[in-house]
Amino acid sequence: MHGAFNRFLLHFGDDDIKDVLSRMQGADGVLVVADDPEADANMRVFNADGCEAEQCGNGLRCVALHLVRNQLVQGPGLRIKTLAGTHECVVREDCNEVSVLLSTPKISSEVHKDFPHLQIIDMGNPNAVYWTEDDPLKMRKKWGETICNHSSFANGMNVHFARKDEKQFATCASWERGVGPTHASGTGGASVFVASGTTEQYFVSSVGGTLHYTYTDEGAVVMAGPASYM
Repeated sequence: MHGAFNRFLLHFGDDDIKDVLSRMQGADGVLVVADDPEADANMRVFNADGCEAEQCGNGLRCVALHLVRNQLVQGPGLRIKTLAGTHECVVREDCNEVSVLLSTPKISSEVHKDFPHLQIIDMGNPNAVYWTEDDPLKMRKKWGETICNHSSFANGMNVHFARKDEKQFATCASWERGVGPTHASGTGGASVFVASGTTEQYFVSSVGGTLHYTYTDEGAVVMAGPASYM
């Protein structure tokens, strides 16, 4: 499946995850889906390099759509648990769109000594936003791997190069831990939304498509966007 062309294998078995990863054929990661006593499903995220991630916004939309379309849960609303917490999802089967309640963002006040313009935002996983007036794809090629694997980030960093195009619209290119350049990032777009400083609805476009973001009254981020089968 893919969420804004972030490509995943959905796995429901108990096979060795290394064996599953060896058969990925270009996917960005494997989403291991299982039963959960406290939610409708549990989702674990394994990146292309085999490392486990805490969260995946685009992956959540894929799993939610698959579970509802195949009547494995009674939709359209469902709850999916990840290492970052439990997320409420609402599936619109008529247009293959899913909205997901993500985490409440945690904005770091720390100024990075080598990249002082980075805004570091925890969305249940580590993200950094680099604002640019240049082409985000060019900036990703120049700095993506360097920032992602910088020694100051013990567990790596998902870095998102964003350009403000209009008041409520940004273009973004992402370099993600354990994967490299990706077509989109759900939590990355959420981080761009948070870093923009707006409290109004916001749209973040990448090569893979456009995602929509808003806040709840409690300050959590709601993401909406497409999910589909490859």
